[in-house]
Amino acid sequence: MLLAIDIGNTNVVLGVFNGRTLKADFRLATRSDSTADEIGLTLARLLERHKIKAESINKVILASVVPPMTTAYERAIVEYFRKKPIVVSHQLKLPIHIKIDKPEQLGADRIANAVGGFVLYGGPIVIVDFGTATTFDIINSEGAYIGGVIAPGPETSMAELARKAARLFEIQIEPPKSIVGKTTTEAMKSGLFYGTVGQVDYIIDQILDECAFDNCKIIATGGLAPGIEKHSRHIDQVVPDLTLQGLRVIGGE
Repeated sequence: MLLAIDIGNTNVVLGVFNGRTLKADFRLATRSDSTADEIGLTLARLLERHKIKAESINKVILASVVPPMTTAYERAIVEYFRKKPIVVSHQLKLPIHIKIDKPEQLGADRIANAVGGFVLYGGPIVIVDFGTATTFDIINSEGAYIGGVIAPGPETSMAELARKAARLFEIQIEPPKSIVGKTTTEAMKSGLFYGTVGQVDYIIDQILDECAFDNCKIIATGGLAPGIEKHSRHIDQVVPDLTLQGLRVIGGE
């Protein structure tokens, strides 16, 4: 079985694959001060809870955008699973071609998203990942990753607004009852939710116009994606485990 690990700025998402089947998945808070022993013990307990033996993991793939945690997870995997993990980067052999000016700057999670999106759905495709940042990754019909867009994620924007405005506070992103808020909370919900939808749809409008794609698929993923597709003019489908699926493909499952 393959253990796939996606280390993000906010969460660490893990999945165990038996072939193409996702047998179990977990979500942990990102803690950059975690030690290798803490990580190893946590992973072992999570697997045990799902009746998955550590020795049944024969391959581990790791995507990380948090360098200090990359090293800690690598050590934990070697010590507790006796495996050297595959660490995702642009230098791996991939089913897509990265055609940007500085491929070394492309995040491992975005590489995984691009691989998962193209292999599962073909191209052209735009993948929108709603996380700490809202990222847009663009792959053409030949499987070339041609670039992307990065914007602050909705929770990041709201946290910064709450930090700088003394009388405002953080809220969750969710559809409001109406566009016109009757209270401060309702007004903030409306601005956050419809601001996110409007930003996404406008950026996709510009991407499609600039790239002149025909029959382009728009796939959303990330912890904040569910529900947004019902209000977006462009998003075709939400695929919550797209990053893990991309890691599965890169890992050879």
